[in-house]
Amino acid sequence: MKKEVTIQQNEGGIITAGCDKSACEGCKGSLFCTSKKTTFEVLNPENISLSAGDKAEIDMPSSKTLMSVFMSLGLPLIMFLPGYFIAAAFSGSDGIRLLGALSGVAAGFLIAAAYFHFRKKEYMPRVTRKVG
Repeated sequence: MKKEVTIQQNEGGIITAGCDKSACEGCKGSLFCTSKKTTFEVLNPENISLSAGDKAEIDMPSSKTLMSVFMSLGLPLIMFLPGYFIAAAFSGSDGIRLLGALSGVAAGFLIAAAYFHFRKKEYMPRVTRKVG
């Protein structure tokens, strides 16, 4: 996924970039969007000379985007079932099974958080070129 951004700040290989609000105008999800933050960090592995106000193109491979969606949403949903069945093995109570299922979802979120904590740079977008 390629996108054009404006550089806000450049400090030692990690760049703070922002996108224009106009990019959100045509989005069908803008009504439900909770992201008010328009700046984010990007890596500059090739040390392209950029300063505040420059335009740059960033890229995040589709495979990384899909993996981040799976880890953030899919894994917790998948963990629902083991939590449910483990709790069902110990108790016949619906309440205990519900707590087990919710514990599985919580464990899935914790696993995803730990995964992204240790592999943060791998899932950050990268500058591909300076625009203009």
